[in-house]
Amino acid sequence: MPTHLHVPSGPLADFVDLMWIYEGYAPPHARERLMPQPAMSLVITFTGDEIVWSGVSGPRTQPMMLGTWQSFSVIGVSFKAGGGFPFLRIPAGELHNLSVSLEDVWGSSRAAEVCDALFATKSAGRRCQILERALLASARSRFDRHPAVRYAVGELGHRSKPRPVGSVVEQIGLSQRRFIEIFRNEVGLTPKTFSRVCRFQHVLGHVEGLTDVDWTGVAYDCGYYDQAHFIHDFREFAGVSPTAYLRHRASRNHVAVCD
Repeated sequence: MPTHLHVPSGPLADFVDLMWIYEGYAPPHARERLMPQPAMSLVITFTGDEIVWSGVSGPRTQPMMLGTWQSFSVIGVSFKAGGGFPFLRIPAGELHNLSVSLEDVWGSSRAAEVCDALFATKSAGRRCQILERALLASARSRFDRHPAVRYAVGELGHRSKPRPVGSVVEQIGLSQRRFIEIFRNEVGLTPKTFSRVCRFQHVLGHVEGLTDVDWTGVAYDCGYYDQAHFIHDFREFAGVSPTAYLRHRASRNHVAVCD
């Protein structure tokens, strides 16, 4: 679990889900899979007395491999779905399954200034304040989400009753082509793919904390039309079977790689 959590208020509240800090993350395995997410994140990683990496990860439809063979600390920002675009210089769709350095996003001088300030203080609260100010400065008051995207994110990603894409398009007054374009630019995924990744995450939430799982029941509860469809989607997104996920899960979104 993170050692510190912070939920921003003010204009950031509609775009940032959570700021978090891990101190001395040292799992008992050398590698792990980070499960796909429908939203972006900003991460600064420290090892010892240096910054190892800082950057932004786009929404993912593939697991990301993480090296965990040495202890490290992490400061992160988890954006809400479609919430990362005001803070970037590029369309969110260009970050699908990619991670780019903070220098590429904010420029070398600004990125260095923020990272140095974070590294210089050990106060968790102060670090969150530094990140909040950096995000506000990078956004330059561009807090103008397209209303169709805001509406669609809620409908397509609904936990219990997600709407089909076609049904959402009928409600927003845009052509399907235009809707897909603006949705991908802000969210980073097509509407259909976003809905699939959200459903996959709902599965992980459904089984969180459980050791004995009725996967057929989970598949039904999360909206899959048959077991084969569920298994196909799970393997595609997780990179492992549901049974292997449960066996090697370190947390909801982290799965140990056992060579």
